[in-house]
Amino acid sequence: MKKIYFLIVMLLLIVGGAMAQNQAEISKRAFDKSTADSSHIAVNIKGGWQSLISHLTALKQDSVLLELVVGWPQAETDLTREQLVGRIMQRDMLPAKPQLVLFRFIRSEYALRIEPNGRCYIRLVKGTPPKSDQQVIPIRAKYKRN
Repeated sequence: MKKIYFLIVMLLLIVGGAMAQNQAEISKRAFDKSTADSSHIAVNIKGGWQSLISHLTALKQDSVLLELVVGWPQAETDLTREQLVGRIMQRDMLPAKPQLVLFRFIRSEYALRIEPNGRCYIRLVKGTPPKSDQQVIPIRAKYKRN
């Protein structure tokens, strides 16, 4: 009877380990292909940025909500210097003048600068950036169009 319990426990450990390895591989591949709709926001792929989720919507006649989850596998990217993260493609969502939006992620504060031509630049203002090989930053910014 003890042998049967031992075999069941071993089987569960082996299957559980294989499932954990599969989940790690799935997470790794999430950076290989973008799952986001890129019709409204184009991410700076040449700069190493990858769009995981993007959403752009009008809140009122004069304001817009931009939600973007971006990642990049380059741990050496210096976020204390402004980085081009992408561009808003939808013309009716562009601001009339440059907008600077501050947002927080965990203990860090970031600035997102949105230009009238749609280019979006990100910079670390306070704190420390994520320290993993595959870094992910969720951006949520409200800005004025007029």
